[in-house]
Amino acid sequence: MDTILLVTCYSEGEQSIRSTIESLAATDYSDSHKLIFVIADGLIQGHGNDRSTPDLIIDMIVREPSASEPQPKSYLAIADGEKQHNMAKVYAGYFPYLGRYIPVVAVVKCGTPEESSHAKPGNRGKRDSQLILMNFLSRVLHNDRMSPLDYELFRLIHHVTGGKTPDSFDLVLMVDADTRVSPDSLAHMVKAMASDDAVMGLCGETRIANKRDSWVTAIQVFEYYISHHLGKAFESVFGGVTCLPGCFCMYRIKVRKGPGGQHTVPLLVNTDVVEEYSENVVDTLHKKNLLLLGEDRFLTTLMLHSFPKRKMVFVPQAVCHTVVPDEFKVLLSQRRRWINSTVHNLLELVRVRHLCGIFCFSMQFIIALELIGTVVLPAAIVFLFYLIISAIATGSAQTTPLVLLLLTLGLPGVLIVITTRKLVYVAWMGIYLLALPIWNFVLPVYAFWHFDDFTWGETRKVAGEGVQSDHSGRTGQYKVGSVLLMRYGLRMRACKFDYGAGDNRRWWVVGRIQR
Repeated sequence: MDTILLVTCYSEGEQSIRSTIESLAATDYSDSHKLIFVIADGLIQGHGNDRSTPDLIIDMIVREPSASEPQPKSYLAIADGEKQHNMAKVYAGYFPYLGRYIPVVAVVKCGTPEESSHAKPGNRGKRDSQLILMNFLSRVLHNDRMSPLDYELFRLIHHVTGGKTPDSFDLVLMVDADTRVSPDSLAHMVKAMASDDAVMGLCGETRIANKRDSWVTAIQVFEYYISHHLGKAFESVFGGVTCLPGCFCMYRIKVRKGPGGQHTVPLLVNTDVVEEYSENVVDTLHKKNLLLLGEDRFLTTLMLHSFPKRKMVFVPQAVCHTVVPDEFKVLLSQRRRWINSTVHNLLELVRVRHLCGIFCFSMQFIIALELIGTVVLPAAIVFLFYLIISAIATGSAQTTPLVLLLLTLGLPGVLIVITTRKLVYVAWMGIYLLALPIWNFVLPVYAFWHFDDFTWGETRKVAGEGVQSDHSGRTGQYKVGSVLLMRYGLRMRACKFDYGAGDNRRWWVVGRIQR
């Protein structure tokens, strides 16, 4: 199955980006069936980097000697006002790895000429980066009108893959630029997709690469472990994993139906999914938590809402390693986003009536319990300390609650023995339990107190950046006609396109000729 390996970048360093792309190139899957698709979210220079992120990416690609500097191509971005018009350059070539050359397409969002003097030209957020690919594939499958950027992507993908058209790709693996994928992971994920057409999305296990860097990373090791082998594994039984993490997940672009697969049903690029995920006007607290803080979780929510009879599963054999925050202030900022987006996404999912099961044996009931559990965590830890202090002060312990508490805290140890049989995780569990007040009280209370904070805070730092702002603000007025859309066939029949021309006027002229 042909697979696109999507890497979204922002302000990561050269080592992180190279490590991620090398891990994708090293996967045990045929090079002829994979395409590395890298997107740089603006002309950004990360804190501590000597060059901008796009420059780092371009230097890793081997391009043809005859290839010239690409011209910016327009597309409709996910923004409000004048920022709805954005431009991007497309670089195509190959990534060299151990004598092999894996096809690569890199998209650099550079912004319009008017924003060249801005602090972060072209920057529109991770959701916009994902939608560049999703919109493009949707327009190709539906033979819909394409933007100049879409046409350039079509041309270069066809060229760099040796004649493949974009509609031949069935799967897309999404990873962040600080994630290393294990060599056999891609094969396990593709096998899970190929063996069951009902599976529309899946994720593997995310492990921590820097677990011994500080006490902050140490307390996260077991939390990551149980969130996958306890949380996602249980949800996978129902075929309804509620969050496919954006750092490491796979979606089915389309499913083939009929004799010989002659008919296709779009899934990830279904028009309903793409249109709702492309929401421009984000003006309520609920929408901002969904679309600005938890876009990865919201994409999972949309897929489950649109296709409740299909499956989202967890594949434990697929493993990746990622870098987690090693400072407490960064962890606070990250978990604020995650917790708040979780609450709002669960509120959306609990209203989906057609998930599998009935009554208390249904996925809908599990989601309701998860929502309640997320909200009452601080109260639960307060009650725990009350029981302990009360037992010490009075000398008479309330046996039943304490025994149930000890059993609950000890059960993950049984999970370790069953799944990994690595006793070192018992030590990580001990560290996690010592940090339980942080997980169950400090982080949730901090998140709920900052329910109206929609910035990424300390998580991603950019050189010279001051106060952060989200992408929901409106600046100026979008000029109708700035980005002209045309069907691919119409465009090809109209004239032979001059690939060196980067202005939109040619598209307008061709459209006028056809009319």
